[in-house]
Amino acid sequence: MSKSTICLGWGLLLTLALFVRIGVGLYWDDVVTERANASEAPETISKDGPFFYGDSDSYWKLARALAFGRPYEFDDERHWQIFRTPGYPALLAPLFWIYGEYPPTLAARTTGAFFGMINVALVGWLALVIFGRNKQGRMIAFLASLFVALDPTEALQSVSILSEEPFMTFSLLLDIGIVKASRFFGLLSTEESFSETRPEKPATGSKTFVKRLFVFSATLAVCSAATIYLRPSWYYFVPFSLLVLLAFKLLVDATRRNAEKKYFWTVRNVAALLLCVALAHLFTLILLSPWILRNYRLTGLPITTTLQMGASLYDGLSPEATGASDMTFVDRFRMEELENPSDSPNVHFEARLNSRMKSASIEWTKSHPKEAARLALVKFYRLWAPVPRDPAFSSPFLKFVMAISFTPVFLLGILGAIRAFRLNNAAYFLIVPALYVTALHVVFVSSIRYRVPVMFGFAILGAYWLVAISERRASHNRNSTSHMV
Repeated sequence: MSKSTICLGWGLLLTLALFVRIGVGLYWDDVVTERANASEAPETISKDGPFFYGDSDSYWKLARALAFGRPYEFDDERHWQIFRTPGYPALLAPLFWIYGEYPPTLAARTTGAFFGMINVALVGWLALVIFGRNKQGRMIAFLASLFVALDPTEALQSVSILSEEPFMTFSLLLDIGIVKASRFFGLLSTEESFSETRPEKPATGSKTFVKRLFVFSATLAVCSAATIYLRPSWYYFVPFSLLVLLAFKLLVDATRRNAEKKYFWTVRNVAALLLCVALAHLFTLILLSPWILRNYRLTGLPITTTLQMGASLYDGLSPEATGASDMTFVDRFRMEELENPSDSPNVHFEARLNSRMKSASIEWTKSHPKEAARLALVKFYRLWAPVPRDPAFSSPFLKFVMAISFTPVFLLGILGAIRAFRLNNAAYFLIVPALYVTALHVVFVSSIRYRVPVMFGFAILGAYWLVAISERRASHNRNSTSHMV
């Protein structure tokens, strides 16, 4: 297949992905507007929005504040100042420069559609990084990108005015960086014919090695900081992913003792990998320092992300928790903190409120371990259920569409992960983001919304399994034909 044909195919795929998302954006904007007009009196409808998710309103107001140089806070009554990181508001801010105080929500949805198209391309790039640019690798990349391009939940997410879609862009870049770094250090290998390349032996101690160590660390830091500015929960993803891959590597080596040693796994390489993680974390903190310093000036506390932890934890673990999000309790805690401060009044109010809710959640969890365990199972099911559990998606048609688009890709992805792990193929890395998200959301609240940004891993693994099975059958047919001859 010629390069021009390949470029044409990818161009058509990305164009399709963009138009699907713009179409969904137009439809969704009409649906949300119609619902808001039907449920509210005309005189009470805000000039902002309307929005489907409550989070969208806060992002919108913070974007306006950034665009016009106003104090970075939202909610005229509560004045939340450290509740959201500025990543997504900063991406929305140019819309306010272009359109003024009240940009059309469709402009934001269209911006999300472009991020969605970029993500389709990045999924293909990640697949090529793992499987190589040979025929099979290109087939896997194209098929995985096709899955993502046509996924209705992915398309809907891209136009929902939430941070998930740009977050997915930088998390995919981060994943590409982690794969490249892990392969350089001998942590990931590709022992199947799907890749034309093999990891080089790291020349520990050489100038080249030191240079690449800093390049990998800086690259991971830039991508990690971007994801954290967009979604603070990704703060520990780099060390988590590399530690999980280290555990996978040890497990694979333990089960393949008699296999030919193609990859280098020494104490020096492990030490270099850990140094890379430490440097990446240090550089990430440097990139987060403007936000950290701003928070320190406000509170006198070194807050690296936000003061959402207390509310989010109580939302997920408390006597009122159901597994779904319901932040109505925040006002009750707020009034209690105003009437009876839990710490010195000199401590910033948001910090005290955060601490109060976090302590209440931890105390409840300690005294109700069985209920906390039951909630973890409920949240696991809400995260990975084929049919969405949210009342907003109660339509039988929506449930059917989401189930039929999720289930095959998920099951194929599981088969691909098993095959990759069994053959020590680098593709098993693709389940790590899903493990991280699961670990987070069996503690905090859960919804299919949180799994969508990591479904690309199942798409690539599912494509890998399909191509592998196709190749095996083709090889079997060729062998049968040769025997007959």
